[in-house]
Amino acid sequence: MRLSVILALACLPLFAQEKPPAEVEASLLARIAQFYQAHVDGKFRVAEQLVAEDSRDLFFEMEKQRYLSFKDPQITYSEHFTKAKVLIVVTAERRVARMGTMIVPLPMAGNWKIENGQWYWCVVAEKFVDTPFGRVTMPDKKNLEMERKIANFKKVSPAELVGQVKVNGSAIALSSYEPASGAITVTNNLPGQVTVEVHFPPVEGLTVSVDKKILKAGESAKVLFDSKPVNSTPKGTITANIVVQPLNQIFPVTVTFAVPQPSAK
Repeated sequence: MRLSVILALACLPLFAQEKPPAEVEASLLARIAQFYQAHVDGKFRVAEQLVAEDSRDLFFEMEKQRYLSFKDPQITYSEHFTKAKVLIVVTAERRVARMGTMIVPLPMAGNWKIENGQWYWCVVAEKFVDTPFGRVTMPDKKNLEMERKIANFKKVSPAELVGQVKVNGSAIALSSYEPASGAITVTNNLPGQVTVEVHFPPVEGLTVSVDKKILKAGESAKVLFDSKPVNSTPKGTITANIVVQPLNQIFPVTVTFAVPQPSAK
């Protein structure tokens, strides 16, 4: 499943609702396009003119980033079509170690309301935060650790989202002729859970496993590489791909197999 579809489903489930008046939806779609086009053009002062008066200070303080494109606004209306939640997929550049610059699709959830007959983007104080991993309830004051994680997550720009899952290496050295093992650690710094799996070409005597496939916020897992050769035949280098969902991140790991000295000669 494509990343944009996975994140869209996780971020903002859409429920059946009454169809809005055509002029209301046309007006909102036009304002959404104007708002996000300003982000594509890097004209944030233009975008600010589409922000409700009570939200402009917060918009001014927010970290802003240029997008490459936007598409597919999905709208959920409320209060007799005077308020709306909008999920829109944007694309942005993200530089990932060992993989170079990537164009990443990301969902952006926002609130809109009608003021003086016009739609305006706004900030709504709620008891939860919509994330790509579902709805996270805002913690009470007793849960300071979760509050810190939520606060840190809200400061992360969309392009930095895919950098919140870390691996501690990109290479494993094993052996073609004697037992050997190694491990790569995957750490989830997102406030929601992710799943970890690994794909690799078959090599006789090689097993690769994940000791914890579902990682909650702050948890780590080890991808274990274990080689028990059945003979001393030299084995070629392979690439094992650690895949993290729902971001569909791929972390390639180069696996080499030392050969016995006679074969090396």
